[in-house]
Amino acid sequence: MIPALLFIGIMLNRVILIRLLIEALEYFYQPLRKMVILSNRYLEKLSSEINSQEFVFFTKGDDITILNKVLQYVEDNETTKKLKIVHVKKDPVDNEALKKDLEVLDRAYGGLDIEYIEIEGTFGHEIIDELSEKWKIPKNFMFIGSPGNKFSYRVADLGGVRLIM
Repeated sequence: MIPALLFIGIMLNRVILIRLLIEALEYFYQPLRKMVILSNRYLEKLSSEINSQEFVFFTKGDDITILNKVLQYVEDNETTKKLKIVHVKKDPVDNEALKKDLEVLDRAYGGLDIEYIEIEGTFGHEIIDELSEKWKIPKNFMFIGSPGNKFSYRVADLGGVRLIM
């Protein structure tokens, strides 16, 4: 008889019991929900910061094969998809061929955001320091190609710039 009365009592009061269960679940769920929302915001911000980080490649007017290797490296090995290609020049030099090569590569690597910049001056650690501060890009996110025989610096003197061969 007791089980039957218990069953009838539950059936008659099932709406009240369901509401009590909902209230209990919401009471325990709210703190967890806030933690999930805050964690989600933090992780989205962190992901956005990582993906918005830019890389810099210093070119001396390299041919398209070197530039292609650089773009392949960035696409395959780096989390970001933004690359600034910087040409530091002393004299007024016609870089139309380089610009055309970069246009072709920009179309070929649609997933990368490529920006070409020309800067007057002499390439060295001063330019690297200046651009690192100005653009807020760490020096270890900057690359150079293989230096030639006339290169007056050691790679170690450039403050952490990476070498792409």
